[in-house]
Amino acid sequence: MKTKICKLANGITVAIVPINGLKSVTVEVFLKIGSKYESKDEFGMSHFLEHMAFKGTIKRPTASQINKEIDSKGAGYNAGTGHEMTSYYITTVKENISWAVEMLSDMLTNSVFDENEVNKERGVIIEEIKMYNDNPLYGLSSELTNFLYDESKIGCWNIAGKVSDIKGVDRNKVINFRNKFINPNEMVVVLAGNVDENSFGEVEKCFGGFSSKFKNNLPKVEIVLSKDKNKEIKKEVEQGHFAMAVPAIGWNDKRKYAFRLLDIILSGNSSSRLYQKIREDRALAYYVRSISESFEETGFWGIQSGVKIENMNEAIEIVKNEMTTSGGNLTENELIRAKDYLLGKTQLMMDKSSYWTSYYGEQLLLEKKAETVETDLENYKKVKLEDLKKLAGDIFIDEEIRLILIKNK
Repeated sequence: MKTKICKLANGITVAIVPINGLKSVTVEVFLKIGSKYESKDEFGMSHFLEHMAFKGTIKRPTASQINKEIDSKGAGYNAGTGHEMTSYYITTVKENISWAVEMLSDMLTNSVFDENEVNKERGVIIEEIKMYNDNPLYGLSSELTNFLYDESKIGCWNIAGKVSDIKGVDRNKVINFRNKFINPNEMVVVLAGNVDENSFGEVEKCFGGFSSKFKNNLPKVEIVLSKDKNKEIKKEVEQGHFAMAVPAIGWNDKRKYAFRLLDIILSGNSSSRLYQKIREDRALAYYVRSISESFEETGFWGIQSGVKIENMNEAIEIVKNEMTTSGGNLTENELIRAKDYLLGKTQLMMDKSSYWTSYYGEQLLLEKKAETVETDLENYKKVKLEDLKKLAGDIFIDEEIRLILIKNK
């Protein structure tokens, strides 16, 4: 595999990633548009803008036309909004590469943002927000992130925003937000899978003419950690849910490899310490999962679980005890198992073209560089037990633990 990375004249970064043995090709476009950069009157707009990409262009005026065209190719497609970026992708076969590149270019540069579609999608997004609010399994991690960083002057930490944020969105607000943030110098296009260097010409043809007269710089984000340590939400629920976190490290910290392995050992899979102790040993919960996140400036280690309401305190104490004592009792066998787990999962994901677009796209957009998977895996292999113990001692401080829980009214 020989990856080709270059820039178009307008500043867009392009990566071509040929993968032997794959039939599929994923074309994915990454933009540095995310909720972390939103001011308070823009909360939810990155997510709203993502929704509008599939709602009609000058060439393809309706959402129905776009959906039918994609379905007629048997292609898969989607988009996702995060705190630091938004991406749009189509997965198809080699014969359809030109079509997929052109389709994404058309949606991202020629969307019409029809007023009726904006009004309809506003209702759809409001229902999406309500769905997450009603389902703690999926919504509590966002509540935790918002609880941690909501005192920051810039940044929407609940990516979709609140219903009150979305009710006032109209066509002008969507267009103004799009124009404020879309910038060729902060865009990356990646093609991965059954592809070769000849496809670079297709990207240049479709994206090379894109320009923006606005090119605003992203705002400087200063993340402020909540001074409050506990938050309780009361709802009509049959089961209690809790999420716990401690401040940790950003994705550009050299300790990120040790952090990922520590996360796996504690809560990252079904053999992790907390999954075993909470679910398997004491049968307190159905699910126990990691919700750790890293941003450029900071990050947190976090865990979420749903338990019987009467067993909530017991489960919370198990987590607290594991956090505050792990630095002294991590073992070499646990580290070996975590490395093997990570290697195995990575090798399985490498069979998907979408893994490769995400792998290179996120690095090129956020870090302005691209390490190889082999280099990454070598860095994980180099992590020593003392690295994990020191990191655990640095971040698992009892006074820094934040807790958010949902209890019955």
